[in-house]
This record gives sequence, C-alpha cells and structure tokens, in this order.
Amino acid sequence: MNSKKHIYLIANYSAKPKNPKMTHIKGYMSDPANVAWDESVHLTRGLKQRDSQNSRIILDITTQTVEKNTVGANKSFIQLFEYFYSTAPQEISRQLKLAGITVEEKKEDSLESAVVEVPPGHKGLTT
Repeated sequence: MNSKKHIYLIANYSAKPKNPKMTHIKGYMSDPANVAWDESVHLTRGLKQRDSQNSRIILDITTQTVEKNTVGANKSFIQLFEYFYSTAPQEISRQLKLAGITVEEKKEDSLESAVVEVPPGHKGLTT
C-alpha cells in the first residue's frame, strides 16, 4: 500500500506560560512547574514533509506503527493510540470511519484497532 494512502494521527505540542505576566523573570519558562502544554491532534491521509519535520508524534493508523515519537517514553502503537483515543473517542472514531477504518473496543478497558482495508476509490480523509 502506498504511504500516500495511509491514515496518520499527528500530534503537536506547544509550551505556554502558566502565568504570562511572569515571563519577564529570567528562567521563568525553564521551570517545568511554570509551563502548561497545549496538545493539537489531527488525522490525515498521507504524510507531508512538514508533518514529518514539525510533529512530535506520528502514528501510522493503517500499518499500526509508530512513525515518530520525540516526546520521550518508548511507547507502543497501542499505548499511544489508546491515549489519544481516550481523549476524543467519538471524533477519532468518526474520522476513521470516513476512511474505512474501525476501532474495536475490548471489554477489559483496553482498545485494539482493527484496520479494515480501504476500498479502492474511497474518498475518506483528504489532505
């Protein structure tokens, strides 16, 4: 399968000060207690060069592999997907369904994704 047809979950993170009025103090943003993180997650068909360069986490949903993880911990595809799925299950399920992919939930509070082959000519997610 061509990687341009794969479905990817892409996550970006940006740091912002918890108290913007204190950023004039030298070293304020160096203290992790003073930093809040914003998480931006989206699904896309195909991977653009800027996604590869700028994203912190890239999951290939089609092949169920971790393409990139610069956040730290060495997590498996299932662990990372479970985290993202738990934050917005309806939205992720809806987007994946448009691409011909279903997510099956196990009874034991753990998820397993089952990739269903996307039919030829299917016009699900677009880039």
